[in-house]
Amino acid sequence: MKLALRRNYLRRSYLRRSDPALSIVVVFVAFLGAAHILVRTSRYGMIISPDSLVYIRFAETLVAGDWFEGKLIEWPPFMSVVLAFFRLFGVEPINTGRFLNIIGFGLIILVISYWLHQYVKFRLVVVGAAVFIAISYPVTHMASWMLTELFFTLIVLLALIQLESFLSDISCRSKLALSVVLSALAPLTRWIGVTVILTGVILILTRRDLPARIRWRCAVFYSGMSSLPLVLWMIRNWIVSESLAFLNEDLGTNSLWGGLSQWDDILHSIVFVGLEPGWLGYLLWIIAALVVFKITKFLKQRNFFFRPNIAAILRRMTGKQDGRTTGSLGARACLPFAAFTAIYLLALFWVTPINVYGPLLLRYFGTPYVTTIVPAAILLDKFLLTTYRNSGLLVEKSADGWVVSYNRFLGRIEVMKCVLYGLILVGFLNHCVRHIERYLSVLVTYNAIYYQA
Repeated sequence: MKLALRRNYLRRSYLRRSDPALSIVVVFVAFLGAAHILVRTSRYGMIISPDSLVYIRFAETLVAGDWFEGKLIEWPPFMSVVLAFFRLFGVEPINTGRFLNIIGFGLIILVISYWLHQYVKFRLVVVGAAVFIAISYPVTHMASWMLTELFFTLIVLLALIQLESFLSDISCRSKLALSVVLSALAPLTRWIGVTVILTGVILILTRRDLPARIRWRCAVFYSGMSSLPLVLWMIRNWIVSESLAFLNEDLGTNSLWGGLSQWDDILHSIVFVGLEPGWLGYLLWIIAALVVFKITKFLKQRNFFFRPNIAAILRRMTGKQDGRTTGSLGARACLPFAAFTAIYLLALFWVTPINVYGPLLLRYFGTPYVTTIVPAAILLDKFLLTTYRNSGLLVEKSADGWVVSYNRFLGRIEVMKCVLYGLILVGFLNHCVRHIERYLSVLVTYNAIYYQA
């Protein structure tokens, strides 16, 4: 009980943080990001796929009162319902899909930025995360399609935020209700949205600071209510066509090696933004080697190779030792995002060889790309704070203004850390430059191939 009260107090203190300057910057970045999508779709139009035509058709049939004509089996229904709702007001489905992506892109930036502001100490990290989303190639590519991916990403973010809020305050039923509603909408938007429900169940059941009876009761209620709309839709599909959902005639035709090659192509496109690797490829190998060296050194210092104690390592990483919570609030709060990213990618990897989704496309990775930014920003803030504390530098505000001092006896930063962080920063900046270079090629030179690739 004392731990829960302490967590709630800390959370309220974070929520009281007010920073008008940061809010203005974040809103401006979100506006620029939405404007970018507006210009792209104005210049080239939305990318229409066969799935887009399906959503448009069934939105029209729903408005006409035909109730999907007894069909719509392989596709989830929520996107068609949203298009049909705006169609009642005379808005064409293509225009609705376009402005949903424009507004959703800006909202994704705002949602992540304001959530990070509760847990991140350095404001530059919040601004950097907002800018990175605004210029990110996978998310912008996802927003260029008249499909469900960007809308799905926004629903997932809101569901995970409400889930994290509920886990921080288990007694607040309104947060549980909102989490259930948003989690229920996720699989009705994209079938792979069931990973949101699975993430919630796992996080609730692994909440060790709660009695087992409460954990199981919350997990059963959450999973049952979140899955109910999907189960009802599956029953409807079975009654209509004796088929549950997205089963494919080509099921099982892809080999595992073919699926892995698709993953390699997609990851190469994400990391290098569809351009030649250049010196960034060598830099990534150097960073990977340094990371392996640091992890090996970390495990060796704790005698992991001689006396493996995985439980102790996990307790240290999660901030729990001897029943006491010693980790940062932000590190625990980003756990839903990290868990969802892992579960989503595992599910996508599992369905790739059996060809449920057909060819693997870049837009499938937009959602985990966004959710990965949250734990990455939290870890970056933690590393910066640790580095600052160990550097011997002291920056504080006094009556005479800002004062900077240095204690050379405390400034014992490992050279390896400085080199590693510096290389990561250089690689990140090069990655951002590649994004901007590609967008300039799309917008200035009218490169339709880059726009659709």
